[in-house]
Amino acid sequence: MWRRLYSLFFYSLLIPLFLLPSPVNIFSEEKRMDPTKTGGIYRRPLEFSPKTFDPALSVEMYSTTIIQQVFDGLVQFDKDLNVIPAIAKSWRISPDGLNYTFYLKEGVKFHNGREVTATDFVNSFTRILNPDTKSSSSDFFSRILGAKEFIETRSKEVKGLIALNKFTLKIILLEPYAPFISILAMKGAKVVPKEEVQKSGEYFGKSPVGTGPFKFVSMKEGEEIVLEANPDYFEGRPFLDKVVFRIFHGAPREKILAEFKEGGLEESFIPPGEIEEILKQRQYSSIQKPLLSLRFYSFNLRIKPLDNIRLRKAINVVIDKKSIISEIHKNQFNLAKGVLPLGMPGYNPEREPYPYNETLARNYLFESGYGKNGPPIEIWSASKSEAAQRELNEIKSKLNNIGIETTLHYETNWPNFLSMVRDNKFPVHIHAWYADFPDPDNFLGTLFHSKSKYNYTNYHNPKVDRLLDQARAERDYLKRMEMYRKIEEMILDDAPIVPMVNHLFQMVYQPHVRGVEVSALGGPYIPMKKIWLMK
Repeated sequence: MWRRLYSLFFYSLLIPLFLLPSPVNIFSEEKRMDPTKTGGIYRRPLEFSPKTFDPALSVEMYSTTIIQQVFDGLVQFDKDLNVIPAIAKSWRISPDGLNYTFYLKEGVKFHNGREVTATDFVNSFTRILNPDTKSSSSDFFSRILGAKEFIETRSKEVKGLIALNKFTLKIILLEPYAPFISILAMKGAKVVPKEEVQKSGEYFGKSPVGTGPFKFVSMKEGEEIVLEANPDYFEGRPFLDKVVFRIFHGAPREKILAEFKEGGLEESFIPPGEIEEILKQRQYSSIQKPLLSLRFYSFNLRIKPLDNIRLRKAINVVIDKKSIISEIHKNQFNLAKGVLPLGMPGYNPEREPYPYNETLARNYLFESGYGKNGPPIEIWSASKSEAAQRELNEIKSKLNNIGIETTLHYETNWPNFLSMVRDNKFPVHIHAWYADFPDPDNFLGTLFHSKSKYNYTNYHNPKVDRLLDQARAERDYLKRMEMYRKIEEMILDDAPIVPMVNHLFQMVYQPHVRGVEVSALGGPYIPMKKIWLMK
């Protein structure tokens, strides 16, 4: 989530960088002052209500936004996506890449007052691997020694999870896995108190207890979520007294901005129609940053005729992506050149996307054998915004021009849409993927390895699987990146998706807001503990 499948209410949401005057980010170069006074309430919009606050179960951005403030893990990302200490003060990785030893900070406490120990991480990671938990993060931990035996109930414990002493944790992998240290910075790798999980059961996801800079206070279903400062936080009390997340139920972002203008929020999204007016009002500041993300059309290769590679290639080359971005979305997105976004290790700046070529599309279609009586192809979207409908109708028109009949469908109830994606109900659907961690495996492996639970295309190429497995174990960085570039080309040649766009982070802030840090992982990973309000 950033293993996460996101609600696709993103059309007409992000602002092109070239429209923004310089400087556009007062936070990036600002030398952070030590506020003379702490305090204040930070009011932040959430477009939809989170399904859970349990790190092991979270699959979407709204949950992640809360989890990042309430929980901590062994390590964390800084704004440049370097892995830095969190509860672990240091760690050591063996030369063979199999043994990870973490030395924990002493005195870190859960919100219930109990001290965190190495055993808590053993319990938390074991819980993720327990099939009864049904954790969305279990795949990432399945490479730990003994995980398979534990999952298959042939063992009562995970052999590779060891508390050497009260504050030393050892993790042994079955085979080298280069991204593993980054995985431990994900939202799914947070430590949770076993006694609170046992006491609360499923309700733990509604009343979470972590170690983070903010404590969970309350949630008014569909209205707001309230967090308060943790005075005993091991990195020091955060500056803010409270953070209140206002839930907007997928309302137009114009409504969120209107509330921001009235002083009811500390931050807001900027709808395209408001950009010029907002930038004229110089009292506001804004941040924009390319995100490690990809929006694409996902083919379900189990459903005919989408199992036909020539048909998939015909669809890829008949869609005029550049025109859609410029004419419909007013250059609010960057053109996706492949699976890996700009800024991701392994990204190839020289590669070009499938070209728009109607003649080539007709040739592919002829070779596919899809004729006039071919079955219509369903395309599904979670968004029914004006821009979403215009894009889909444009694609429908292009496909009809070469003889592919399509029908358009919308499921705007986000939980329903997500369930239908998981159940492989859609022949074609619009899918958005945001990085969980800055490694190409989080896109190429997570989305396209045949054994991945997030392979919603049902793509299966044994050669790709084999290369992905090899790349995960490769410790030579340059060699590994070259392997991922080769893997990306193989996947794109099989055309299981139509890559469309990469997203931008864009927010506007009240003049009294300071200390905002945004990484390429976007809004959910903003450390609220660093934000303070000028008096």
